[in-house]
Amino acid sequence: MEAKAASHVALVTLGSAGDLHPMLALGQFLRERGHPVTLLANPACGPAAGEAGLAFEPIGDAADYRATLAHPKLWHPIDGFGVMWRYLLRPALQPTYERLAAIAAQGRCVVVANPVAMGARIAQEKLGLPLVTAYTAATMLRTVHDPMTLAQWRMPRWVPRPLRRAAWALLDRHKLEPLVRPALDALRAQLGLPAIGPTVFGQWMHSPQAGIALFPSWFAPAPPDWPATVRQAGFPLFDGDALQPADAGIAAFLQAGPPPVVFMPGTAAEAPAPFFREAVRACAETGERGLLLGQVPDDLRRALPATLHAAPYAPFGTLLPHTRALVHHGGIGSCAQALRAGIPQLVLPHAYDQFDNAMRLEQLGVGRQLARVDAMGGTLRALLAEPAVAAACSQWAAKTTPHAARSHILAIVERLS
Repeated sequence: MEAKAASHVALVTLGSAGDLHPMLALGQFLRERGHPVTLLANPACGPAAGEAGLAFEPIGDAADYRATLAHPKLWHPIDGFGVMWRYLLRPALQPTYERLAAIAAQGRCVVVANPVAMGARIAQEKLGLPLVTAYTAATMLRTVHDPMTLAQWRMPRWVPRPLRRAAWALLDRHKLEPLVRPALDALRAQLGLPAIGPTVFGQWMHSPQAGIALFPSWFAPAPPDWPATVRQAGFPLFDGDALQPADAGIAAFLQAGPPPVVFMPGTAAEAPAPFFREAVRACAETGERGLLLGQVPDDLRRALPATLHAAPYAPFGTLLPHTRALVHHGGIGSCAQALRAGIPQLVLPHAYDQFDNAMRLEQLGVGRQLARVDAMGGTLRALLAEPAVAAACSQWAAKTTPHAARSHILAIVERLS
């Protein structure tokens, strides 16, 4: 009897490195296990897919990606998703559907997609494609149980659940549904599908077949009202960028003195000058060495003392184990890499999942959240001086491995094949 051929796996994601890297990690693993893998993402992600050894299909336009990153409201806690939808997600709806239809026409295919890559959900309904919804952060899954967060607000414990449901309903009615439904229903009508009945974000965008939460239960325990199909795994921890040539300047800086504090405002951050200026001030106040990663202004870079070094980028998988702490925006990928490295984290969240992630790091005892960038120095000093923080970092580092995420996704893909 002939062995069944491995299914083609199509990975669909739209967004920044925090959305892309988990898919690259899963794609590499599934390819190693014999599955043909194709990544569908914005054309700007093509080079990263090639370096990871994955086939690539572009969806959308690279100009849309650049326009999204340059928009002044991208990091607004309320309006940021509207920017993402108008400039990046909505233009990719039909291309996502069409690319998946072409892949499915070639043979058996399983789709693994970020929930906001909604063209994949439409392809599931129209073409019958098996779909796994992949959640990189807990805020992609709604709940009325504690902890419940809405953007930067955490719902007080005393608020009863009926009022919490009402809060979600108001957000849907006045903000989210009017934003996304017109484009979704227009494409569905074109394909002969009925209008969406239930709420888009509360129900429809979640695959009824399978879901995988790409974070462990000790980071964000599953409340009872998450979709029953969701299985919690772990952080995929993409290390493919570690294959790039090492930055000689960073290597020399690390060897020249004690482990530095790393300051990184996010891979998609635009105009991060205030963050870096406060980072320089924080190092002066605490006496710590500092490594500034990102778009450091030229005038600031030229004036850095020998105890500070600036570079555009460095892979966290190999860098962070040699550092003292990470000061960052709270993206889920950065959180996971710092947890694995066992270092304290100081988080200045701006939008999306970042507030929720920062709250969960505080609950684990490994970090602190800052509301104002000018409080960086004092909070960093207190964080590094606290023995309980160091103990918590060691505790959770031992549990941060990629194995659970990889084994779970393999089992789900092979069940749906």
